[in-house]
Amino acid sequence: MTELVAELKQEAKRHIARSGVLYLGAVLAIFVALYGISFPIMLPAMQDDFHRRYLDMSQLLVFMHVVGAGVALMISPIQFMIYRKNRTLHRYLGRVYFFAVIVGSIGGYYMAWYAFGGIVSTVGLGILTSLWWSFTLLAVNYARKGNMVAHRQWMIRSFALTYAAVTLRLMSPFLAMVLDDVTTSQTVYWLSWSLNLAVAQWWISSRIGATQGVPAS
Repeated sequence: MTELVAELKQEAKRHIARSGVLYLGAVLAIFVALYGISFPIMLPAMQDDFHRRYLDMSQLLVFMHVVGAGVALMISPIQFMIYRKNRTLHRYLGRVYFFAVIVGSIGGYYMAWYAFGGIVSTVGLGILTSLWWSFTLLAVNYARKGNMVAHRQWMIRSFALTYAAVTLRLMSPFLAMVLDDVTTSQTVYWLSWSLNLAVAQWWISSRIGATQGVPAS
């Protein structure tokens, strides 16, 4: 009996820890999403060189990326929270998410071409953009076929790439402490999404292992 109570307490602590991490991630996503959505309004007042350079680029394509990505990022944590509770809302938000990713990806290729850090940054962001819309499209196709297990797995990967907008902003200040500006950009434009994708794949594998009753490798 004592062992059962102790195990229940440990499980409760793990649940609280997981919930805390998820809620923190959701809050960070919302803040970054609001930044992206409001970017077209804020840009004229930004005086730093990094943001002022966007004024010399295609405003339409820049705004397509930041607003599209912002909307997708805003929707991501909501989808995780409601997919078992409100399937109808989940489907409608999923359609908005898909549209936002496509719009954001079109602008994303343009942003990648002009990325600070040269060809290394351009290739990193180009791969991110290609995987982003591809994974989302795969998830949609699996949903239409009724394969909800595969749908969830590919959406987890898609959400992980969407969340690169947050990871990038968390990593940049720390990398800037030890690297120059160019190397910081080049590193973060690769590491922000590849790390997220690795974590997502670990999560998927661990859930498959738990379902099958075997430890994940």
